[in-house]
Amino acid sequence: MSGLFAPHTHKTTVRSKVLTPVEAASLSNGLRGDAGDLYYSGWISLLDALHGIHKGFYTWATVKLYYSVFYVFRASLAVDDICAFHIDKSSFSVLAQAGQSPVSCTERGTHKTVMKSFERQNSGHPLVSQQIDLIDAVEWMVERRESANYRDVRFSEPNHQPALKYVIESGLRRTLNAYLAETSTLYVFDPDHALVAYPLRALQLIGNQLASAGVIEVSKDEQEFLKSRTRDQSGNLPALLSEMERLTLLT
Repeated sequence: MSGLFAPHTHKTTVRSKVLTPVEAASLSNGLRGDAGDLYYSGWISLLDALHGIHKGFYTWATVKLYYSVFYVFRASLAVDDICAFHIDKSSFSVLAQAGQSPVSCTERGTHKTVMKSFERQNSGHPLVSQQIDLIDAVEWMVERRESANYRDVRFSEPNHQPALKYVIESGLRRTLNAYLAETSTLYVFDPDHALVAYPLRALQLIGNQLASAGVIEVSKDEQEFLKSRTRDQSGNLPALLSEMERLTLLT
């Protein structure tokens, strides 16, 4: 979307842009393609984070768990024809329909724009239905990333933050089995579990949305890679592999 505007375009000019039918169709097609790619990236981020936790690298695992949510939220917006973008330091979103114009977002930067745009566009969505530790769930995930990425000058290793205690003590297999078996939000908004349970539920719920839209496409090489990473020291993780098959990531 930002390709329609020259660098340093004033935000008033951006907001006055009205999408033509051709521009809207082109943007919609691009967003549809992006949705599947972003969703795949969300799964890669989650699996990478789980391997990091298993190996004792907790700080970057925390960042990657956040990124998993960021990617799938952006995928959800994309399949709903909503494009979040920025020009210089100004953030916008636009609906990919003829006659629509970009609107300004109060957030600075693509990350917060995407996260808050998902929240605004999906006020009744289960993923924004509760708080985590008295903070909006979306903001809680942002806070975890910003603490690990920016505020904590020294990485915590070999120590881990309390939000990973259950995963570390129980092991990946038992943790994932518990999270996948529980259909309620028992773990999703619990601060002792949410760092892994929330991204996992986001992949499930938004995966349902994208699978229904028919935008999830995974090559054979990508499927083999996913399978090779969905395992622990004891072998494959059947519950997680089964869920990936249900979501049409694996065939």
